[in-house]
Amino acid sequence: MYTETMTATQPRTKMFLDIPTAAELAGFSIRHFRRIIEEDRIPIVQIGRKFFILGRDFVNWESTKKTKRPA
Repeated sequence: MYTETMTATQPRTKMFLDIPTAAELAGFSIRHFRRIIEEDRIPIVQIGRKFFILGRDFVNWESTKKTKRPA
């Protein structure tokens, strides 16, 4: 008997954002966003000579920043 375990969650896809793309999505300059990465300790991944932010870490950071700042 073949059984398959499936969850109702969305499929896992890894999304890597390079620093310039993440800065643009966040609405900051690249230089300022690098400072934000250091201050807020956003996890980064180095692949070769480039640095990336995982999409889930970017979304987590974005959601915490939106709740802290009043509109």
